[in-house]
Amino acid sequence: MAKQLYFNGLVELKGVHHDGRKMVGEPVDYVPVYVQGEGWKHNYIVANRIVNYKSNPSRHKCDARCMNASGRTMNCECACGGVNHGKGAFSCVEA
Repeated sequence: MAKQLYFNGLVELKGVHHDGRKMVGEPVDYVPVYVQGEGWKHNYIVANRIVNYKSNPSRHKCDARCMNASGRTMNCECACGGVNHGKGAFSCVEA
């Protein structure tokens, strides 16, 4: 069975769920903070990219098929684990 990984841009998300309108989750390295009188503070952001990672991947080296993948949902079986899928579509913008 494939594992689904969720991303917002280049940030991998955890705890992804549907908030009524869209899929949201928190960055993998984010730790919720408890604020007295307010409760737990979360940093939910929208998942704009989904990668289906095969259960028995070939783990081949990433190439142009991976980096230039497009679409909202992509399939992966390379060594990056889905992190590089569609990464070629992101570029730096000078401010």
